[in-house]
Amino acid sequence: MGSDDSASSSLIFARIVYGINWFNVAAIFPLVALAFNKDVSLLGSVSAAFFMGIGLFQIPAGIFAAKYNARTSAIIGIIVSSTAALLCGAVSEASQLIWLRFTVGAGMAFFFSSAVILIAKYGKRGFPGFSIGIMNSAHSMGGIIGIFAWIILAQMVGWRLSLIFSGGLGLVTAFLMIMTIPRSDLKAEHDGRMNSKAYRPAREAEKLKISDALRVLSNRALAYLGLILIGIQTAWAVELTFIVIYLQTLGFSAEFAGIIAILPLIFAIVSAPLIGAFYDKVRDTRKVLFICGAGMSMAIAGLSLGSLCVIVASVILTGFFSGGAFTVVYEKARTLLIEGVQDSKVNSTTTLEAHRRNFQDKNSLVNDSSYYDTLKVAWVNGLSLIGVLWTPIAFSYFAQQRSYELAWILSAIVTALFTMIPTSKYVK
Repeated sequence: MGSDDSASSSLIFARIVYGINWFNVAAIFPLVALAFNKDVSLLGSVSAAFFMGIGLFQIPAGIFAAKYNARTSAIIGIIVSSTAALLCGAVSEASQLIWLRFTVGAGMAFFFSSAVILIAKYGKRGFPGFSIGIMNSAHSMGGIIGIFAWIILAQMVGWRLSLIFSGGLGLVTAFLMIMTIPRSDLKAEHDGRMNSKAYRPAREAEKLKISDALRVLSNRALAYLGLILIGIQTAWAVELTFIVIYLQTLGFSAEFAGIIAILPLIFAIVSAPLIGAFYDKVRDTRKVLFICGAGMSMAIAGLSLGSLCVIVASVILTGFFSGGAFTVVYEKARTLLIEGVQDSKVNSTTTLEAHRRNFQDKNSLVNDSSYYDTLKVAWVNGLSLIGVLWTPIAFSYFAQQRSYELAWILSAIVTALFTMIPTSKYVK
Protein backbone atom coordinates (compact mmCIF):
# COMPACT_ATOMS: atom_id res chain seq x y z
CA MET A 1 0.00 0.00 0.00
CA GLY A 2 1.41 3.38 -1.03
CA SER A 3 1.82 6.32 1.30
CA ASP A 4 -1.21 8.07 -0.19
CA ASP A 5 -3.31 4.95 0.29
CA SER A 6 -2.16 4.60 3.90
CA ALA A 7 -2.95 8.24 4.62
CA SER A 8 -6.40 8.07 3.04
CA SER A 9 -7.16 4.77 4.82
CA SER A 10 -6.30 6.23 8.22
CA LEU A 11 -8.50 9.25 7.50
CA ILE A 12 -11.40 7.03 6.49
CA PHE A 13 -11.01 4.87 9.61
CA ALA A 14 -10.88 8.01 11.78
CA ARG A 15 -14.01 9.29 10.08
CA ILE A 16 -15.82 6.01 10.85
CA VAL A 17 -14.99 6.27 14.55
CA TYR A 18 -15.86 9.98 14.37
CA GLY A 19 -19.32 8.88 13.18
CA ILE A 20 -19.61 6.39 16.04
CA ASN A 21 -18.89 9.09 18.61
CA TRP A 22 -21.31 11.45 16.85
CA PHE A 23 -24.35 9.16 16.93
CA ASN A 24 -23.94 6.66 19.76
CA VAL A 25 -25.21 8.94 22.54
CA ALA A 26 -28.55 9.45 20.77
CA ALA A 27 -28.85 5.69 20.21
CA ILE A 28 -28.31 4.76 23.86
CA PHE A 29 -30.12 7.80 25.26
CA PRO A 30 -33.03 5.82 26.80
CA LEU A 31 -30.48 4.17 29.11
CA VAL A 32 -28.82 7.51 29.88
CA ALA A 33 -32.18 9.14 30.60
CA LEU A 34 -33.09 6.31 32.96
CA ALA A 35 -29.81 6.71 34.84
CA PHE A 36 -30.36 10.44 35.39
CA ASN A 37 -34.18 10.31 35.60
CA LYS A 38 -34.55 12.69 32.64
CA ASP A 39 -36.85 12.94 29.61
CA VAL A 40 -36.34 13.79 25.93
CA SER A 41 -35.51 17.40 26.79
CA LEU A 42 -32.07 16.26 27.98
CA LEU A 43 -31.41 14.76 24.55
CA GLY A 44 -32.28 18.11 23.01
CA SER A 45 -29.84 19.90 25.34
CA VAL A 46 -27.06 17.37 24.76
CA SER A 47 -27.51 17.57 20.98
CA ALA A 48 -27.60 21.38 21.01
CA ALA A 49 -24.40 21.51 23.07
CA PHE A 50 -22.71 19.15 20.63
CA PHE A 51 -23.72 21.24 17.61
CA MET A 52 -22.69 24.42 19.41
CA GLY A 53 -19.23 23.00 20.03
CA ILE A 54 -18.71 21.78 16.50
CA GLY A 55 -20.16 24.99 15.09
CA LEU A 56 -18.37 27.59 17.20
CA PHE A 57 -14.96 26.03 16.64
CA GLN A 58 -15.17 25.65 12.86
CA ILE A 59 -13.63 29.07 12.21
CA PRO A 60 -10.87 28.77 14.84
CA ALA A 61 -10.14 25.33 13.38
CA GLY A 62 -9.98 26.67 9.83
CA ILE A 63 -7.67 29.52 10.86
CA PHE A 64 -5.50 27.11 12.84
CA ALA A 65 -5.17 24.82 9.82
CA ALA A 66 -4.34 27.76 7.55
CA LYS A 67 -1.67 29.01 9.96
CA TYR A 68 -0.13 25.60 10.62
CA ASN A 69 -1.39 22.66 8.54
CA ALA A 70 -4.38 20.39 8.07
CA ARG A 71 -2.55 17.32 9.41
CA THR A 72 -1.92 18.88 12.82
CA SER A 73 -5.46 20.22 13.03
CA ALA A 74 -7.04 16.87 12.16
CA ILE A 75 -4.92 14.92 14.66
CA ILE A 76 -5.50 17.38 17.52
CA GLY A 77 -9.22 17.32 16.77
CA ILE A 78 -9.45 13.55 16.98
CA ILE A 79 -7.48 13.45 20.24
CA VAL A 80 -9.69 16.10 21.89
CA SER A 81 -13.01 14.69 20.69
CA SER A 82 -12.07 11.09 21.54
CA THR A 83 -10.84 11.99 25.02
CA ALA A 84 -14.07 13.87 25.76
CA ALA A 85 -16.15 11.00 24.34
CA LEU A 86 -14.31 8.58 26.63
CA LEU A 87 -14.96 10.80 29.66
CA CYS A 88 -18.70 10.83 28.85
CA GLY A 89 -18.76 7.33 30.28
CA ALA A 90 -17.58 8.61 33.68
CA VAL A 91 -20.07 11.46 34.25
CA SER A 92 -21.97 11.68 37.52
CA GLU A 93 -24.38 14.46 36.52
CA ALA A 94 -26.36 15.26 33.39
CA SER A 95 -24.75 18.72 33.18
CA GLN A 96 -21.33 17.09 32.85
CA LEU A 97 -22.57 15.10 29.86
CA ILE A 98 -23.74 18.31 28.21
CA TRP A 99 -20.35 20.00 28.65
CA LEU A 100 -18.41 16.97 27.48
CA ARG A 101 -20.54 16.65 24.35
CA PHE A 102 -19.77 20.31 23.69
CA THR A 103 -16.07 19.39 23.89
CA VAL A 104 -16.58 16.38 21.60
CA GLY A 105 -18.07 18.74 19.04
CA ALA A 106 -15.23 21.24 19.42
CA GLY A 107 -12.65 18.53 18.73
CA MET A 108 -14.59 17.26 15.74
CA ALA A 109 -14.53 20.79 14.30
CA PHE A 110 -10.72 20.66 14.15
CA PHE A 111 -10.81 17.25 12.47
CA PHE A 112 -13.57 17.67 9.91
CA SER A 113 -12.61 20.49 7.55
CA SER A 114 -8.95 19.47 7.62
CA ALA A 115 -9.88 15.87 6.86
CA VAL A 116 -11.92 17.02 3.83
CA ILE A 117 -8.87 18.80 2.44
CA LEU A 118 -6.55 15.89 3.21
CA ILE A 119 -8.77 13.26 1.58
CA ALA A 120 -9.09 15.43 -1.54
CA LYS A 121 -5.28 15.39 -1.76
CA TYR A 122 -4.52 11.82 -0.75
CA GLY A 123 -7.62 10.21 -2.24
CA LYS A 124 -8.32 9.28 -5.85
CA ARG A 125 -6.55 11.84 -8.00
CA GLY A 126 -8.79 13.75 -10.37
CA PHE A 127 -11.94 12.84 -8.45
CA PRO A 128 -12.09 14.98 -5.30
CA GLY A 129 -15.89 14.83 -5.19
CA PHE A 130 -15.72 11.05 -5.16
CA SER A 131 -13.04 11.08 -2.44
CA ILE A 132 -15.02 13.48 -0.26
CA GLY A 133 -18.04 11.28 -0.89
CA ILE A 134 -16.11 8.31 0.46
CA MET A 135 -15.35 10.32 3.60
CA ASN A 136 -19.04 11.10 4.00
CA SER A 137 -19.81 7.41 3.47
CA ALA A 138 -17.33 6.57 6.23
CA HIS A 139 -19.20 8.98 8.52
CA SER A 140 -22.43 7.17 7.68
CA MET A 141 -20.80 3.81 8.29
CA GLY A 142 -19.73 5.03 11.71
CA GLY A 143 -23.27 6.22 12.33
CA ILE A 144 -24.63 2.76 11.51
CA ILE A 145 -22.24 1.21 14.00
CA GLY A 146 -22.88 3.94 16.56
CA ILE A 147 -26.64 3.60 16.38
CA PHE A 148 -27.26 -0.12 15.97
CA ALA A 149 -24.20 -1.75 17.50
CA TRP A 150 -24.10 0.62 20.46
CA ILE A 151 -27.70 -0.19 21.38
CA ILE A 152 -26.65 -3.83 21.70
CA LEU A 153 -23.27 -3.06 23.29
CA ALA A 154 -24.79 -0.71 25.88
CA GLN A 155 -27.33 -3.34 26.86
CA MET A 156 -24.53 -5.89 27.25
CA VAL A 157 -21.88 -3.90 29.14
CA GLY A 158 -23.74 -0.76 30.18
CA TRP A 159 -23.86 2.63 28.52
CA ARG A 160 -20.85 3.94 30.45
CA LEU A 161 -18.43 1.26 29.28
CA SER A 162 -19.76 1.56 25.73
CA LEU A 163 -18.83 5.26 25.64
CA ILE A 164 -15.42 4.62 27.20
CA PHE A 165 -14.76 2.05 24.49
CA SER A 166 -15.76 4.36 21.61
CA GLY A 167 -13.57 7.15 22.98
CA GLY A 168 -10.61 4.81 23.30
CA LEU A 169 -11.14 3.63 19.74
CA GLY A 170 -10.94 7.24 18.60
CA LEU A 171 -7.56 7.66 20.28
CA VAL A 172 -6.31 4.63 18.33
CA THR A 173 -7.28 6.34 15.06
CA ALA A 174 -5.28 9.43 16.12
CA PHE A 175 -2.20 7.26 16.48
CA LEU A 176 -2.75 5.76 13.02
CA MET A 177 -3.06 9.24 11.49
CA ILE A 178 0.20 10.30 13.13
CA MET A 179 1.93 7.28 11.63
CA THR A 180 0.52 7.42 8.09
CA ILE A 181 -0.13 11.05 7.09
CA PRO A 182 3.08 12.75 5.92
CA ARG A 183 4.19 15.69 8.03
CA SER A 184 3.99 17.77 4.89
CA ASP A 185 0.25 17.60 4.22
CA LEU A 186 0.51 19.47 0.92
CA LYS A 187 0.36 17.07 -1.97
CA ALA A 188 2.32 19.54 -4.04
CA GLU A 189 5.26 18.88 -1.77
CA HIS A 190 4.49 15.19 -1.52
CA ASP A 191 4.53 14.85 -5.32
CA GLY A 192 7.80 16.74 -5.66
CA ARG A 193 6.24 19.72 -7.42
CA MET A 194 7.55 22.32 -4.99
CA ASN A 195 10.03 23.68 -7.51
CA SER A 196 7.34 24.72 -10.00
CA LYS A 197 6.81 28.43 -10.53
CA ALA A 198 3.17 28.05 -9.61
CA TYR A 199 4.06 27.02 -6.06
CA ARG A 200 7.38 28.59 -5.09
CA PRO A 201 6.24 32.18 -4.43
CA ALA A 202 3.23 31.12 -2.35
CA ARG A 203 5.16 28.61 -0.25
CA GLU A 204 7.96 31.10 0.39
CA ALA A 205 5.39 33.57 1.64
CA GLU A 206 3.47 30.98 3.64
CA LYS A 207 1.77 32.58 6.60
CA LEU A 208 -1.76 33.45 7.53
CA LYS A 209 -2.91 36.71 5.99
CA ILE A 210 -5.73 38.33 7.95
CA SER A 211 -6.94 40.25 4.89
CA ASP A 212 -7.30 37.04 2.88
CA ALA A 213 -9.01 35.27 5.77
CA LEU A 214 -11.50 38.13 6.05
CA ARG A 215 -12.23 37.93 2.32
CA VAL A 216 -13.02 34.25 2.76
CA LEU A 217 -15.27 34.87 5.76
CA SER A 218 -17.15 37.71 4.02
CA ASN A 219 -17.64 35.92 0.70
CA ARG A 220 -21.33 35.91 -0.27
CA ALA A 221 -21.23 32.64 -2.16
CA LEU A 222 -19.84 30.80 0.86
CA ALA A 223 -22.57 32.35 3.04
CA TYR A 224 -25.25 31.02 0.70
CA LEU A 225 -23.66 27.57 0.80
CA GLY A 226 -23.77 27.81 4.60
CA LEU A 227 -27.50 28.60 4.48
CA ILE A 228 -28.12 25.61 2.24
CA LEU A 229 -26.15 23.44 4.61
CA ILE A 230 -28.38 24.57 7.51
CA GLY A 231 -31.29 22.93 5.72
CA ILE A 232 -29.32 19.76 5.05
CA GLN A 233 -28.08 19.62 8.65
CA THR A 234 -31.64 20.14 9.94
CA ALA A 235 -32.97 17.09 8.11
CA TRP A 236 -29.95 14.99 9.04
CA ALA A 237 -29.77 16.07 12.70
CA VAL A 238 -33.41 15.77 13.73
CA GLU A 239 -33.94 12.44 11.99
CA LEU A 240 -30.84 10.71 13.30
CA THR A 241 -31.16 12.25 16.77
CA PHE A 242 -34.84 11.50 17.39
CA ILE A 243 -35.80 8.59 15.12
CA VAL A 244 -34.96 5.88 17.68
CA ILE A 245 -36.95 7.42 20.51
CA TYR A 246 -39.77 8.35 18.09
CA LEU A 247 -40.14 4.76 16.92
CA GLN A 248 -40.16 3.59 20.52
CA THR A 249 -43.07 5.92 21.25
CA LEU A 250 -44.89 4.16 18.41
CA GLY A 251 -44.43 0.85 20.21
CA PHE A 252 -41.38 -0.59 18.44
CA SER A 253 -38.50 -2.20 20.32
CA ALA A 254 -35.13 -0.49 20.71
CA GLU A 255 -33.47 -3.10 18.47
CA PHE A 256 -36.03 -2.67 15.69
CA ALA A 257 -35.82 1.13 16.00
CA GLY A 258 -32.06 0.84 15.65
CA ILE A 259 -32.43 -1.13 12.42
CA ILE A 260 -34.72 1.53 10.95
CA ALA A 261 -32.45 4.32 12.20
CA ILE A 262 -29.43 3.02 10.30
CA LEU A 263 -31.23 2.99 6.94
CA PRO A 264 -30.51 6.66 6.11
CA LEU A 265 -26.85 6.04 6.90
CA ILE A 266 -26.74 2.97 4.67
CA PHE A 267 -28.17 4.88 1.75
CA ALA A 268 -25.91 7.87 2.44
CA ILE A 269 -22.97 5.49 2.07
CA VAL A 270 -24.18 4.73 -1.45
CA SER A 271 -25.23 8.21 -2.49
CA ALA A 272 -22.28 10.27 -1.21
CA PRO A 273 -19.62 8.88 -3.59
CA LEU A 274 -22.21 8.22 -6.34
CA ILE A 275 -23.51 11.79 -6.42
CA GLY A 276 -19.99 13.09 -5.76
CA ALA A 277 -18.68 11.30 -8.86
CA PHE A 278 -21.67 12.57 -10.86
CA TYR A 279 -20.93 16.11 -9.69
CA ASP A 280 -17.28 15.74 -10.73
CA LYS A 281 -18.55 15.29 -14.27
CA VAL A 282 -21.43 17.79 -14.54
CA ARG A 283 -20.42 20.51 -12.02
CA ASP A 284 -24.06 21.72 -11.96
CA THR A 285 -24.36 22.76 -8.32
CA ARG A 286 -27.81 24.33 -8.58
CA LYS A 287 -29.53 21.36 -10.18
CA VAL A 288 -28.03 18.75 -7.86
CA LEU A 289 -28.72 20.71 -4.66
CA PHE A 290 -32.26 21.65 -5.70
CA ILE A 291 -33.16 18.01 -6.31
CA CYS A 292 -31.56 16.93 -3.03
CA GLY A 293 -33.28 19.71 -1.06
CA ALA A 294 -36.71 18.85 -2.43
CA GLY A 295 -36.18 15.15 -1.74
CA MET A 296 -35.08 15.71 1.87
CA SER A 297 -37.98 18.05 2.64
CA MET A 298 -40.60 15.61 1.42
CA ALA A 299 -38.91 12.74 3.23
CA ILE A 300 -38.88 14.51 6.60
CA ALA A 301 -42.53 15.49 6.16
CA GLY A 302 -43.36 11.84 5.48
CA LEU A 303 -42.22 10.87 8.99
CA SER A 304 -45.19 12.75 10.42
CA LEU A 305 -47.64 10.22 8.95
CA GLY A 306 -46.69 7.55 11.49
CA SER A 307 -47.04 4.68 9.01
CA LEU A 308 -44.16 2.20 9.17
CA CYS A 309 -43.98 1.85 5.39
CA VAL A 310 -43.84 5.62 4.93
CA ILE A 311 -41.29 5.98 7.74
CA VAL A 312 -39.02 3.40 6.10
CA ALA A 313 -39.30 5.13 2.71
CA SER A 314 -38.70 8.53 4.33
CA VAL A 315 -35.53 7.55 6.19
CA ILE A 316 -34.14 5.91 3.05
CA LEU A 317 -34.77 9.03 0.96
CA THR A 318 -33.37 11.33 3.65
CA GLY A 319 -30.16 9.35 3.71
CA PHE A 320 -29.83 9.18 -0.06
CA PHE A 321 -30.39 12.87 -0.75
CA SER A 322 -28.50 14.22 2.27
CA GLY A 323 -25.43 12.08 1.56
CA GLY A 324 -25.16 13.60 -1.90
CA ALA A 325 -26.02 17.13 -0.76
CA PHE A 326 -23.29 17.20 1.90
CA THR A 327 -20.72 16.07 -0.65
CA VAL A 328 -21.67 18.68 -3.25
CA VAL A 329 -21.69 21.59 -0.77
CA TYR A 330 -18.26 20.71 0.65
CA GLU A 331 -16.71 20.22 -2.79
CA LYS A 332 -18.24 23.46 -4.09
CA ALA A 333 -16.89 25.35 -1.06
CA ARG A 334 -13.45 23.76 -1.39
CA THR A 335 -13.01 24.71 -5.05
CA LEU A 336 -14.61 28.16 -4.89
CA LEU A 337 -12.22 30.85 -6.15
CA ILE A 338 -12.43 34.09 -4.17
CA GLU A 339 -11.49 37.42 -5.68
CA GLY A 340 -8.33 38.91 -4.19
CA VAL A 341 -7.25 35.89 -2.14
CA GLN A 342 -3.63 34.90 -2.72
CA ASP A 343 -2.72 31.37 -1.73
CA SER A 344 -0.75 28.27 -2.70
CA LYS A 345 -3.15 27.32 -5.48
CA VAL A 346 -3.60 30.65 -7.20
CA ASN A 347 -0.55 32.83 -6.68
CA SER A 348 -2.20 36.27 -7.04
CA THR A 349 -4.41 34.73 -9.75
CA THR A 350 -8.08 35.46 -9.18
CA THR A 351 -9.94 34.10 -12.18
CA LEU A 352 -10.74 30.57 -13.21
CA GLU A 353 -9.34 31.21 -16.70
CA ALA A 354 -5.99 32.38 -15.33
CA HIS A 355 -5.97 29.47 -12.94
CA ARG A 356 -6.40 27.10 -15.86
CA ARG A 357 -3.38 28.65 -17.55
CA ASN A 358 -1.30 27.60 -14.54
CA PHE A 359 -2.66 24.05 -14.60
CA GLN A 360 -3.38 22.62 -18.03
CA ASP A 361 -5.61 19.67 -17.18
CA LYS A 362 -8.86 19.38 -15.22
CA ASN A 363 -7.45 16.78 -12.84
CA SER A 364 -4.79 19.21 -11.62
CA LEU A 365 -7.40 21.94 -11.30
CA VAL A 366 -9.81 20.04 -9.09
CA ASN A 367 -7.24 18.10 -7.06
CA ASP A 368 -4.84 20.88 -6.19
CA SER A 369 -5.18 22.54 -2.81
CA SER A 370 -5.78 26.14 -1.96
CA TYR A 371 -4.04 27.55 1.08
CA TYR A 372 -7.46 28.61 2.46
CA ASP A 373 -9.50 25.59 1.36
CA THR A 374 -9.73 24.35 4.94
CA LEU A 375 -11.03 27.72 6.10
CA LYS A 376 -13.62 27.80 3.29
CA VAL A 377 -14.99 24.38 4.20
CA ALA A 378 -14.83 25.20 7.92
CA TRP A 379 -16.68 28.50 7.44
CA VAL A 380 -19.51 26.89 5.50
CA ASN A 381 -19.77 24.03 7.97
CA GLY A 382 -19.58 26.40 10.94
CA LEU A 383 -22.39 28.58 9.62
CA SER A 384 -24.59 25.53 9.18
CA LEU A 385 -23.87 24.04 12.59
CA ILE A 386 -24.44 27.30 14.43
CA GLY A 387 -27.58 27.80 12.38
CA VAL A 388 -28.90 24.35 13.19
CA LEU A 389 -28.09 24.11 16.91
CA TRP A 390 -31.56 25.37 17.90
CA THR A 391 -33.39 22.66 15.95
CA PRO A 392 -32.87 19.77 18.43
CA ILE A 393 -34.16 21.97 21.25
CA ALA A 394 -37.15 23.15 19.19
CA PHE A 395 -37.89 19.62 18.01
CA SER A 396 -37.82 18.18 21.54
CA TYR A 397 -40.04 21.05 22.76
CA PHE A 398 -42.73 20.52 20.12
CA ALA A 399 -42.51 16.75 20.46
CA GLN A 400 -43.01 16.97 24.21
CA GLN A 401 -45.53 19.81 24.37
CA ARG A 402 -47.51 19.10 21.20
CA SER A 403 -46.69 16.05 19.10
CA TYR A 404 -43.93 14.38 17.12
CA GLU A 405 -46.05 14.84 14.00
CA LEU A 406 -45.94 18.63 14.30
CA ALA A 407 -42.21 18.52 15.07
CA TRP A 408 -41.51 16.58 11.86
CA ILE A 409 -43.64 18.95 9.75
CA LEU A 410 -41.87 22.03 11.10
CA SER A 411 -38.49 20.38 10.48
CA ALA A 412 -39.49 19.69 6.87
CA ILE A 413 -40.44 23.35 6.40
CA VAL A 414 -37.08 24.52 7.80
CA THR A 415 -35.27 22.08 5.51
CA ALA A 416 -37.16 23.32 2.44
CA LEU A 417 -36.67 27.01 3.21
CA PHE A 418 -32.93 26.77 3.77
CA THR A 419 -32.09 24.39 0.94
CA MET A 420 -34.32 25.35 -1.93
CA ILE A 421 -34.60 29.15 -1.72
CA PRO A 422 -30.83 29.90 -1.61
CA THR A 423 -30.19 27.21 -4.21
CA SER A 424 -32.74 28.50 -6.70
CA LYS A 425 -31.84 32.18 -6.29
CA TYR A 426 -28.13 32.40 -5.56
CA VAL A 427 -26.17 29.24 -6.32
CA LYS A 428 -24.64 28.74 -9.77
